[in-house]
Amino acid sequence: MKKHYLTHFFEPSTIAIIGTGEGSDSIEAKLSERLKEQFKGKVWLGHPRQRSLLGGSRHYDTIDQVPGRVDLAIIVTPDSQVNEQLDRCAAVGIDSVVVLSHLDDRDGFLRNQFVESLRRQADNLGIRMWGPDCYGFVRPALGIRATLDRVDIKPGKIALISHSGAICRAVTDWANASGVGFSTIISLEQAAGVYAGDILDYLVIDQQTECILIYAEGVQDSRGFLSGLRGVARSKPVIVMKTGRHGEVAGQQLSHTGALVGNDYVFNAALERAGIVRAHSLTDLFLAARAFPIHRSVRGERIGIISHGLGPAIMACDKAYDLNLPLAELSNESSAKLASLRSMDASVNPVYSSRFGLNDEFMEACEIIAKDKGVDFLIVVLTPPRGRVVADVDERLFKIQKASFKPIVVCCMGGDNVAVIRRSLQERGIPVFSSPENAVKAAKYLTTYFKNRTYLVQAPASMAKDVHPDIEGARLIIEGVLQEGRKILNQLESRAVLKAFNIPINPSWNTHSANEALVAAESVGFPVVLKINSPDISHKVDFSGVSLNVMNAQAVRSAYKKLMDDVQEKKPDARVEGVIVEHMVTSAANRELLLGIKNDSVFGPVLVFGHGGTMVEVMNDIAISLPPLNALLAQTLIDSPKVAKMLDSFRNMPAANRVELERIILRLSEIACELPWIRNLDINPLVLDDKNAIVLDAVIEVDYLPPAQKRYEHMAIHPYPVYLETNWQLKNGLDVRIRPIRPEDAELEKSFIESLSERSRYYRFMHNVKRVTPEMLARFTQIDYHREMALVALVQENGIWQEIGVSRYVVNPDGVSCEFAVVVSDQWHRTGIGYKLMELLIEAARAKGLKFMDGIVLRDNVPMRKLARSMGFEIRDDEKDEDIVYIIKKL
Repeated sequence: MKKHYLTHFFEPSTIAIIGTGEGSDSIEAKLSERLKEQFKGKVWLGHPRQRSLLGGSRHYDTIDQVPGRVDLAIIVTPDSQVNEQLDRCAAVGIDSVVVLSHLDDRDGFLRNQFVESLRRQADNLGIRMWGPDCYGFVRPALGIRATLDRVDIKPGKIALISHSGAICRAVTDWANASGVGFSTIISLEQAAGVYAGDILDYLVIDQQTECILIYAEGVQDSRGFLSGLRGVARSKPVIVMKTGRHGEVAGQQLSHTGALVGNDYVFNAALERAGIVRAHSLTDLFLAARAFPIHRSVRGERIGIISHGLGPAIMACDKAYDLNLPLAELSNESSAKLASLRSMDASVNPVYSSRFGLNDEFMEACEIIAKDKGVDFLIVVLTPPRGRVVADVDERLFKIQKASFKPIVVCCMGGDNVAVIRRSLQERGIPVFSSPENAVKAAKYLTTYFKNRTYLVQAPASMAKDVHPDIEGARLIIEGVLQEGRKILNQLESRAVLKAFNIPINPSWNTHSANEALVAAESVGFPVVLKINSPDISHKVDFSGVSLNVMNAQAVRSAYKKLMDDVQEKKPDARVEGVIVEHMVTSAANRELLLGIKNDSVFGPVLVFGHGGTMVEVMNDIAISLPPLNALLAQTLIDSPKVAKMLDSFRNMPAANRVELERIILRLSEIACELPWIRNLDINPLVLDDKNAIVLDAVIEVDYLPPAQKRYEHMAIHPYPVYLETNWQLKNGLDVRIRPIRPEDAELEKSFIESLSERSRYYRFMHNVKRVTPEMLARFTQIDYHREMALVALVQENGIWQEIGVSRYVVNPDGVSCEFAVVVSDQWHRTGIGYKLMELLIEAARAKGLKFMDGIVLRDNVPMRKLARSMGFEIRDDEKDEDIVYIIKKL
């Protein structure tokens, strides 16, 4: 596998510091001295007058005199010399540069102009650059300090990515005081050619990092950002804090949907789908980080609380209720055991003891609760004891956690009297907090991570296999509207688009006179509704453009005239294209709901569901989700807003037909996937009762597409590519199913890898794979179709599917090439499966717009080299390793 381009930044073998300052107090002198003390690689100083600082062997007047390759250059010259130094770096092949030069003499426009010119220069030279005038980054365990900040940072397992250098400095100061260590601290305040998604890609394979914190001020490349988040969240927890939660939405939105959904709602929905936890303050960000070392043991959200004292137990319960964390119900067996303990004052959750010290029975009670099958999470609250304290609290809690496979979070209330216990627990890796509320908060972050990971592994298709929408018909309607210079579909056009995706529409007639309206009313049946049809009026009620419950012919004529008069008075410039007549839908079991699509400027289309009707803005009861959806995600969306409670049966009203509602939401998800022209879609109301659902009103706003936009490029999450599924037949007539891999294929993939011979596994992975770990399976099956593809070949034996081969590619960081791999089960060699899998993989890479496909193959893997040659790959020797060859194909 190729090294990630960030390896030169974060794992350099050689670092060159380029400066012009004089004396031992100069910036470059101090920076080089600190690197010499901590960094194990080579440090060169490119400076015409600083020979005495580092010794002649490591000093050179200019960067082009340095022998061998320089992985990372750090420029600290005056800003007027940065352009020249970038040119010199490019001339000797340095492509990773950090510019720490200050821009104190440049303000406002001149500063921005200079920064932009440096970015263009770096881009033209093929240099990825941090800076200028930035915090840079630090890798404490490796002794790498590409920063002017002088605070020493303790090595640890937490990585911080920040859009603010000031936050980085504040965090390092806090970390030192709190004894918290970091694997990496990175500021993205000034970066050219370096993106958050790429950094996440690097950190997912970084063995120094176990947890990632992100301070974000905005998102530009939403797909790259989400793709990176989803990739890393499969194996490492990520906690994000984003500022600007209450920013105003620019411009007046056309639809109810656009007016209600602010950017922060969308950001939350995106994080949920990516399996990410969100913190709303720096305090909470680090509170969550302290809890996440035990994230792997979380299996649910039912918490058990045991406290040394009733008051702290009640405080913990109050916070749990605030955060919607359910208290576990203890089994009768557990309650009976607790009741037999003389020290305990309660045998139900929360369990507490207020009369005795931290004794053996208290520890026994902890063990009883942890073993209870109804408890997923244990919170232990300790206060300064007044009696005897068992000597091995830390050891016993550690053993309880290990034996129960359940997470334990401890609150140590107090100061010096609990300091020893607090310190010993922390040394055992058990998270400790100073208040019951913070302990419960930590539990909430962990259980949220557990829940969001469920959404992460969902890989919905853009369309269901058993549903065949008329995509072409809907596309032609939209293109026709745009060709006429319009961006808002009229009522009939909007209904036709929905109908094309099998969404039930209330039949309607568009009429141009009172007589036509009467004929229409007689045809659809009384009572009827009359609605003004105008592309300039989206909310008809606001302009008296709706007449409800019209009962007879005379009332139709009167209603028609009144509609036309009212619109003429209230919006005289509106273009009126007629009056729509439809049957008045009435039912005692009706619920009025809102469904919609909003096109977010960052994350693309999002789906909206909530309380509908004329009071939609007042109720402000909505939930949103990023498409594509499957049944689980649709059900989650339905259950999220308060209106979900109205769907259940109450009083004399039967429960609403949730199955039909779910079906319509899935059809709406298809619209969001397949019709990228849509900017806003408003269904209000969708009327739902115990039997049926029907759309009474809809507004669709569209816009032109960017040039050469690829399929699904408008979406933040790439749907499962159902269009790549195909059937193929071997020469002996056996049918083979070839399709993209899915998360639920984990067991198939595990069996396939385990069935490979030792030699085949070695050829595929280039090392001995003796055990298929859960992490490996997650990596192989939970893929992001935006930047990787895996095609599996399946055959059916006795009604059971069996994987017999897989080909896959991963897009390289350059964005134009991909690295591939292919392996076929030993007993299926020489059947043409490998060739077919590669043929389809190459087609998929071409369709993606990739230009090259490459791979690394062991030299003695003759069958693979033969297959590559037959498919037009060029085979090259590797200059550094004679045991491998490099193969590449232009697509």
